[in-house]
Amino acid sequence: MTTELKIDPLEARDPEIGRWLWALAEVRQRTLRLVQDCDLRLLDWRGPDGKENSIGSILYHIAIVEMSWLYFDLQQQEFPPSVNELLPIPMADADDKVSQVTDVPLAEHINRLHATREIAFSIFQKMDLAEWRRLRPPVNDQPYETTPEWAVFHLIEHEAGHAFQISSLTARWNRLEK
Repeated sequence: MTTELKIDPLEARDPEIGRWLWALAEVRQRTLRLVQDCDLRLLDWRGPDGKENSIGSILYHIAIVEMSWLYFDLQQQEFPPSVNELLPIPMADADDKVSQVTDVPLAEHINRLHATREIAFSIFQKMDLAEWRRLRPPVNDQPYETTPEWAVFHLIEHEAGHAFQISSLTARWNRLEK
């Protein structure tokens, strides 16, 4: 039996947007597969020297970065109260490093990732191609303009990079646990 490697666009006003959303969903599925067996000790482990970002912190970071691009850069507004409830911890700590999120069960991280993705898709799926490609002006002294199309590309790239980081942490954890 052969596997079909193809892109089936997700629901969107334009099939091109649907293809990008498919890619965003595909990279999320990879992330979820990588963490499916993580217990709390592994979620909170910060590498052998204790200085790395934990898997739990990475999962939180993925969610808050997605919402930041969606609201701050594209919608050009603050998080609504419902998003603030999902993301009560700031993106960065006092040293401007990824906030460490500990003692959070995997189910809570997964629920957060599902909720933030649902919010993002509910906005992206309604866009037409002109809105998808419309540049948003810089906000808060950012040195860039962006489109939803580029932001989604970046979110795919961002999560894929963190998937590698999660994979590396898990592999090193498993070697130490043997």
